[in-house]
Amino acid sequence: MTNDEKQIRELLETIKEAWGKGDAQLFSSCFTDDCDYVTFAGDHLEGRKANAEAHKALWSGILRGSKLNGRVKKIRFLTPDIALVYGLGAVQLRWQKAAPKGRDSISTNVVIRQNGTWKITAFHNCRIQKPGFFQKLFMKIFS
Repeated sequence: MTNDEKQIRELLETIKEAWGKGDAQLFSSCFTDDCDYVTFAGDHLEGRKANAEAHKALWSGILRGSKLNGRVKKIRFLTPDIALVYGLGAVQLRWQKAAPKGRDSISTNVVIRQNGTWKITAFHNCRIQKPGFFQKLFMKIFS
């Protein structure tokens, strides 16, 4: 593992740490000032401030006391200072012993080196879902 890969993995560990603490400032410090953050629901948060405010509201409500479980799936360097990072994870709510399987998500992160530090400049999250009965039927009929 290269030093850059190690630093990127540490960045994503900081994300999980901040989530567990409900610390919007620490969480948003992992992102660039002008970041784009797309939630699994399709909401587009523009900028570090919007990211911090949205997560602060979530951690004050339904996600209070929750934990972010996850791991890095793949890191691919596009240039020495830009990497695509794919992550797998799920949110475990405070009353759950483990995150439910139906909550698994995959994220695509564009991570850049800014003043010697790796930061996330673009994040997109979506739920991992297998096709349901009607989707399978539709695909079979039209394939």
